[in-house]
Amino acid sequence: MPWDSEPAEPPALTLDDFAQWFEQRIGKELGPSPWHEVTPAAVRGFADATQDWQGIHLDAEQAAQGPYGVPVAHGFYTLGLVPYLTSTLFDPSWIEVALNYRLDRVRFLTPVPVGSRVRAMAHVKAVRIRPRGFLEVVLALSLMVEGEEQPACTLDHTRLYRMLPGAALPKDGPVPRVMFPPDDPAPPTPAPARRTPA
Repeated sequence: MPWDSEPAEPPALTLDDFAQWFEQRIGKELGPSPWHEVTPAAVRGFADATQDWQGIHLDAEQAAQGPYGVPVAHGFYTLGLVPYLTSTLFDPSWIEVALNYRLDRVRFLTPVPVGSRVRAMAHVKAVRIRPRGFLEVVLALSLMVEGEEQPACTLDHTRLYRMLPGAALPKDGPVPRVMFPPDDPAPPTPAPARRTPA
Protein backbone atom coordinates (compact mmCIF):
# COMPACT_ATOMS: atom_id res chain seq x y z
CA MET A 1 0.00 0.00 0.00
CA PRO A 2 1.54 3.36 -0.97
CA TRP A 3 2.20 5.99 1.67
CA ASP A 4 -0.24 8.88 1.69
CA SER A 5 2.55 11.19 0.59
CA GLU A 6 3.32 9.10 -2.52
CA PRO A 7 1.53 10.21 -5.70
CA ALA A 8 -0.93 7.67 -7.03
CA GLU A 9 0.01 6.14 -10.37
CA PRO A 10 -2.28 7.41 -13.13
CA PRO A 11 -4.59 4.74 -14.56
CA ALA A 12 -3.47 3.14 -17.80
CA LEU A 13 -5.01 4.62 -20.93
CA THR A 14 -7.63 2.64 -22.80
CA LEU A 15 -8.69 2.50 -26.43
CA ASP A 16 -11.56 4.85 -25.51
CA ASP A 17 -9.00 7.50 -24.55
CA PHE A 18 -7.33 7.23 -27.96
CA ALA A 19 -10.70 7.32 -29.71
CA GLN A 20 -11.54 10.51 -27.83
CA TRP A 21 -8.18 12.05 -28.80
CA PHE A 22 -8.98 11.51 -32.49
CA GLU A 23 -12.61 12.58 -32.10
CA GLN A 24 -11.41 15.95 -30.77
CA ARG A 25 -9.49 16.41 -34.03
CA ILE A 26 -12.28 15.56 -36.47
CA GLY A 27 -12.31 18.18 -39.23
CA LYS A 28 -8.99 19.74 -38.19
CA GLU A 29 -6.27 19.95 -40.82
CA LEU A 30 -3.32 17.60 -40.41
CA GLY A 31 -0.16 18.40 -42.28
CA PRO A 32 1.00 19.10 -44.80
CA SER A 33 3.50 16.29 -45.07
CA PRO A 34 7.02 17.00 -46.35
CA TRP A 35 7.43 17.12 -50.14
CA HIS A 36 8.35 13.85 -51.87
CA GLU A 37 9.98 13.74 -55.32
CA VAL A 38 8.46 11.37 -57.89
CA THR A 39 11.64 10.13 -59.55
CA PRO A 40 11.93 8.36 -62.94
CA ALA A 41 13.59 5.42 -61.16
CA ALA A 42 10.67 5.04 -58.74
CA VAL A 43 8.10 5.18 -61.55
CA ARG A 44 10.10 2.63 -63.55
CA GLY A 45 10.32 0.38 -60.49
CA PHE A 46 6.55 0.59 -60.05
CA ALA A 47 6.03 -0.19 -63.75
CA ASP A 48 8.24 -3.26 -63.44
CA ALA A 49 6.52 -4.42 -60.25
CA THR A 50 3.03 -4.09 -61.74
CA GLN A 51 3.93 -4.87 -65.38
CA ASP A 52 2.34 -1.61 -66.53
CA TRP A 53 4.85 -0.24 -69.04
CA GLN A 54 2.64 2.28 -70.88
CA GLY A 55 4.66 4.90 -72.71
CA ILE A 56 2.84 7.77 -70.98
CA HIS A 57 4.73 6.73 -67.82
CA LEU A 58 8.15 5.82 -69.21
CA ASP A 59 8.78 7.20 -72.71
CA ALA A 60 9.24 10.97 -73.04
CA GLU A 61 8.76 10.96 -76.84
CA GLN A 62 5.60 8.88 -76.67
CA ALA A 63 4.29 10.87 -73.70
CA ALA A 64 4.82 14.11 -75.65
CA GLN A 65 2.17 12.92 -78.11
CA GLY A 66 -0.22 11.87 -75.35
CA PRO A 67 -2.83 13.77 -73.33
CA TYR A 68 -0.36 15.18 -70.76
CA GLY A 69 2.67 16.08 -72.90
CA VAL A 70 5.15 14.65 -70.37
CA PRO A 71 5.61 11.28 -68.61
CA VAL A 72 3.26 10.96 -65.64
CA ALA A 73 3.18 8.59 -62.67
CA HIS A 74 0.69 5.75 -62.56
CA GLY A 75 -2.44 6.54 -60.56
CA PHE A 76 -1.84 3.47 -58.40
CA TYR A 77 1.75 4.62 -57.79
CA THR A 78 0.28 7.83 -56.37
CA LEU A 79 -2.12 5.83 -54.20
CA GLY A 80 0.75 3.65 -53.04
CA LEU A 81 2.48 6.71 -51.56
CA VAL A 82 -0.40 7.37 -49.15
CA PRO A 83 0.97 5.49 -46.09
CA TYR A 84 4.40 7.07 -46.57
CA LEU A 85 3.14 10.60 -47.19
CA THR A 86 0.83 10.50 -44.19
CA SER A 87 3.38 8.96 -41.80
CA THR A 88 4.35 12.37 -40.41
CA LEU A 89 0.85 13.77 -39.86
CA PHE A 90 0.45 12.50 -36.30
CA ASP A 91 2.55 10.78 -33.68
CA PRO A 92 2.74 6.98 -34.28
CA SER A 93 4.58 6.14 -31.03
CA TRP A 94 1.42 4.61 -29.46
CA ILE A 95 0.77 2.20 -32.34
CA GLU A 96 1.56 -1.53 -32.06
CA VAL A 97 -0.12 -2.56 -35.35
CA ALA A 98 -1.35 -0.39 -38.24
CA LEU A 99 -3.40 -1.91 -41.07
CA ASN A 100 -4.71 -0.40 -44.28
CA TYR A 101 -8.40 -1.34 -44.32
CA ARG A 102 -10.27 0.61 -47.02
CA LEU A 103 -9.92 3.21 -49.75
CA ASP A 104 -13.14 5.01 -50.64
CA ARG A 105 -14.16 7.85 -52.93
CA VAL A 106 -10.85 7.73 -54.84
CA ARG A 107 -10.63 10.43 -57.53
CA PHE A 108 -7.68 11.12 -59.84
CA LEU A 109 -8.10 14.80 -60.70
CA THR A 110 -4.79 15.97 -62.17
CA PRO A 111 -1.71 14.08 -63.43
CA VAL A 112 1.49 13.72 -61.40
CA PRO A 113 4.39 14.51 -63.77
CA VAL A 114 7.51 12.40 -63.34
CA GLY A 115 10.07 14.63 -61.61
CA SER A 116 7.45 16.65 -59.71
CA ARG A 117 7.03 16.75 -55.95
CA VAL A 118 3.92 15.68 -54.04
CA ARG A 119 2.69 15.96 -50.47
CA ALA A 120 -0.39 15.01 -48.44
CA MET A 121 -3.00 17.13 -46.70
CA ALA A 122 -5.55 15.39 -44.48
CA HIS A 123 -8.15 15.68 -41.78
CA VAL A 124 -9.74 13.11 -39.49
CA LYS A 125 -13.18 12.28 -40.85
CA ALA A 126 -14.46 9.54 -38.52
CA VAL A 127 -13.35 7.37 -35.61
CA ARG A 128 -14.80 4.25 -34.01
CA ILE A 129 -13.72 1.32 -31.88
CA ARG A 130 -13.77 -2.03 -33.67
CA PRO A 131 -13.63 -5.64 -32.41
CA ARG A 132 -10.36 -7.34 -31.39
CA GLY A 133 -8.94 -4.17 -29.85
CA PHE A 134 -8.70 -2.05 -33.00
CA LEU A 135 -9.37 1.65 -33.43
CA GLU A 136 -10.68 2.62 -36.87
CA VAL A 137 -9.64 6.05 -38.14
CA VAL A 138 -10.81 7.53 -41.45
CA LEU A 139 -8.58 10.19 -42.99
CA ALA A 140 -9.89 12.41 -45.78
CA LEU A 141 -6.83 12.96 -47.97
CA SER A 142 -5.72 15.28 -50.73
CA LEU A 143 -2.46 14.55 -52.55
CA MET A 144 -1.05 17.78 -53.95
CA VAL A 145 1.49 18.37 -56.73
CA GLU A 146 3.84 21.29 -56.11
CA GLY A 147 2.67 24.37 -57.99
CA GLU A 148 -0.85 23.03 -58.64
CA GLU A 149 -3.98 24.29 -56.93
CA GLN A 150 -6.17 21.27 -57.66
CA PRO A 151 -5.32 17.99 -55.91
CA ALA A 152 -3.83 15.20 -57.98
CA CYS A 153 -5.88 12.67 -56.00
CA THR A 154 -8.49 12.72 -53.25
CA LEU A 155 -9.71 9.77 -51.19
CA ASP A 156 -10.91 8.53 -47.82
CA HIS A 157 -8.33 6.19 -46.27
CA THR A 158 -9.49 3.91 -43.45
CA ARG A 159 -6.89 2.43 -41.13
CA LEU A 160 -7.08 0.07 -38.17
CA TYR A 161 -4.73 0.69 -35.24
CA ARG A 162 -3.94 -1.41 -32.20
CA MET A 163 -2.35 0.45 -29.29
CA LEU A 164 0.82 -0.51 -27.48
CA PRO A 165 0.27 -1.57 -23.87
CA GLY A 166 0.99 1.37 -21.58
CA ALA A 167 1.17 3.86 -24.45
CA ALA A 168 0.74 7.58 -23.88
CA LEU A 169 -1.62 9.71 -25.97
CA PRO A 170 -0.15 10.88 -29.29
CA LYS A 171 1.42 14.28 -29.69
CA ASP A 172 0.06 16.58 -32.34
CA GLY A 173 1.97 16.50 -35.63
CA PRO A 174 3.76 17.06 -37.76
CA VAL A 175 6.34 14.61 -36.45
CA PRO A 176 9.69 13.45 -37.89
CA ARG A 177 9.42 10.76 -40.53
CA VAL A 178 9.65 7.25 -39.12
CA MET A 179 9.65 5.20 -42.34
CA PHE A 180 13.08 4.65 -43.85
CA PRO A 181 14.40 1.87 -46.10
CA PRO A 182 16.51 -0.79 -44.34
CA ASP A 183 19.70 0.17 -46.20
CA ASP A 184 19.16 3.91 -45.58
CA PRO A 185 18.42 4.25 -41.87
CA ALA A 186 16.97 7.36 -40.31
CA PRO A 187 19.45 10.18 -39.81
CA PRO A 188 20.68 10.51 -36.23
CA THR A 189 18.78 12.94 -34.04
CA PRO A 190 20.97 16.00 -33.46
CA ALA A 191 22.05 16.56 -29.88
CA PRO A 192 20.37 19.51 -28.16
CA ALA A 193 22.36 22.72 -28.25
CA ARG A 194 24.34 23.34 -25.08
CA ARG A 195 23.67 26.57 -23.27
CA THR A 196 26.64 28.72 -22.43
CA PRO A 197 26.55 30.42 -19.03
CA ALA A 198 25.59 34.08 -19.19
